[in-house]
Amino acid sequence: MKKSVVLAIFLIAAGCEKPADQNQASQSTPTPANVTRETVEAASPIPYSITLEGFTIEGFPGLHSAAMAGPPEKLVMIGGRQNGLHNFPANNSAGKDPAFPKARANDTIYVLDLKNRKLLGSAPVGSLPPNVVRQFMATNTQYELLDGWFYIMGGYASDPKTGSFTTLGFVTVVNFDALADAVMNKQTLDATFASANIVQFEHPALAITGGQLELLPDTSGGANDFVLAFGQQFDGEYTTSGGLVNQTYSDGVRVFQFTYPTNSAKPSGINFLTAVPNPPGQQMDPENPYHRRDYTLLPSVDASGKRRLVAYGGVFKGGRIEGFLNPVFIGSGAKTVVLTPNTSTSQLLSQYDTAAIQLFDSRGGSGTIYTTFFGGISQYYWDDATKSLKRDPLNLNKTDNPKDGLPFINSVSTLKMPTSNDTGIQYLHAGATFPPVSAIPTCTGSSGNTSAPYGGTECKFVIASGAPLATPGVLQLDAITSTSVVGYMVGGIASTDPYPNGATCASSMFYQVRLNPAQPTSTVQLQLPPSP
Repeated sequence: MKKSVVLAIFLIAAGCEKPADQNQASQSTPTPANVTRETVEAASPIPYSITLEGFTIEGFPGLHSAAMAGPPEKLVMIGGRQNGLHNFPANNSAGKDPAFPKARANDTIYVLDLKNRKLLGSAPVGSLPPNVVRQFMATNTQYELLDGWFYIMGGYASDPKTGSFTTLGFVTVVNFDALADAVMNKQTLDATFASANIVQFEHPALAITGGQLELLPDTSGGANDFVLAFGQQFDGEYTTSGGLVNQTYSDGVRVFQFTYPTNSAKPSGINFLTAVPNPPGQQMDPENPYHRRDYTLLPSVDASGKRRLVAYGGVFKGGRIEGFLNPVFIGSGAKTVVLTPNTSTSQLLSQYDTAAIQLFDSRGGSGTIYTTFFGGISQYYWDDATKSLKRDPLNLNKTDNPKDGLPFINSVSTLKMPTSNDTGIQYLHAGATFPPVSAIPTCTGSSGNTSAPYGGTECKFVIASGAPLATPGVLQLDAITSTSVVGYMVGGIASTDPYPNGATCASSMFYQVRLNPAQPTSTVQLQLPPSP
C-alpha cells in the first residue's frame, strides 16, 4: 500500500438525431456543387465548422463524472456528482468537510430525450441491493453498452465498512431497456427488479477509477474484448495531506471477456485475459507513457481501416504535476492488446478528460482522423494577447491564488492526424469557445449566481441517431454532405475561472452540435512554447 502525498491533491473527480429530417430541412445547408474537398482544405486544414446551441432540460440538476449510455432520444445517466470540482480539505478536517460529500453523490437515475429536450423519467437507486447502490452512486466509473446490456465498472464510492471511500472492484451489468422503461414508467427499482435484470461480478483488476472502458475485436476469434485502459485505484479519504490512503496507477491496460449462455446477451461470467504491459512500469517514472488517468479515450481507425483506440492526454506523470502530450494507440490482438505510444504527435491542449468529437475522412489515400476537443483542463493555454501558448509555473504556496499549472480552459481545438503516418498537428479554432458565449452556465454560491465560462471537463459527446459512422464512436466525415446535427454535449464541470478555488459546479447545460462540411474553420496552428 502506498501513501499518497502530493499526487493525491490533484485527483479530479470529477446523441444525435438523424443528420437532417423533414423538420430540419430548412436549417440544413447543402454543399454547393462547386465546393470540393480540395477547395475546402485550401481554405483551412480543418475542412468543417461546428456550431453549438445551448439548452437546459427541466428537472435535470446537472451532473459530471456519470455513466451514460443509449441514443440521445433515450439517454440513461447513472451516478456521478451534483457538485463541482472537489475541494482539498486538510487531513484533520476531512471528516467535517469531505472532498466528496456523500450528500452530493448522485443517487438518481435519469432518462433524457436530448432531441426533444425533455426529461423522460427519474428514479432513486436506494432500494436496490447494497453493492448495486454503491456502484450506481459512484464517481468516475468506466462503462459500455453492448447488445442491450449496460456495463458499469469500478468507480470511486463510499465504503460502509470504513466510513471512508474506496475504488470498487466489481462490474454491474443491467438490462438497458428494462432499466430505462422502469424509470420512465415510474416502476420501483428494488431487489425484485435487480434479480430479473441485473448481474454483478467481482474481480480485483476491476478496481479502477479515472480510466476508460471500450471495445475491441479479439483477433483470435471475433469476440468482444473489454478494454479497461489506464486509470488508478484510490482507497481512502481525499485530503491535502493524503492521509492513510492507497493510490496505485494501473500503468497499463486490462483486458476482459464475458461469457454468455446460449442465445443470450446477458453475461453469466467474467474472464480476465491479460494486463499490458506485464509487469507494469514504475509508478514514479516520468517517462512511463502509461502512467495516466482522467484522460480522453476515443475509438479510431488505422491506415487499413481497422478499429483501434486512441488515448489522448491524461495526468499525472510520475512524480510530476504534468499532463501527457503524446497519445497512445491501443490495437487489437489475440486475447490481448498492443500499445503504441505516438511520439510523433503532441497534443498541446485539453489534457484532462474532456468533451471530444472523433471524425474520419476516408478521402485522399488512407484517410485522416480529426479530433476536436472542447475546453477542459490543460497543460498549456492560449494567450490571445501574445497569440501563443503559455504555461503557468507551479505555485502551490501562494495563499491568495495557488496555481498547479493545469488551468481550466475554454479553447476549442482540433488535432489533425493522417493515418498514413500518424503524425498529428493541433489547430486552435480561432474565436471559438466552450461553452459558447451565447450559452454560458452559471454556478450558484454564497455570493449568488456567477458566470462559469470554462467548460468541457468530464463532459461527454453523444452521437446523433443515424449519423454516419466509420466505426462505432467515430463519425464518417466524408459521408456528411450537408449541415447536420451530429450530436450533443452532456454534463461536465463548469468553472468560473482558470483556477477557480472552489467556484465550480456541475453544468446543467446541454449543447446541440451542428457540423457544416462545406465551411472550413478559421484556425491557428499551435506551437509548443519554449521551455522557461
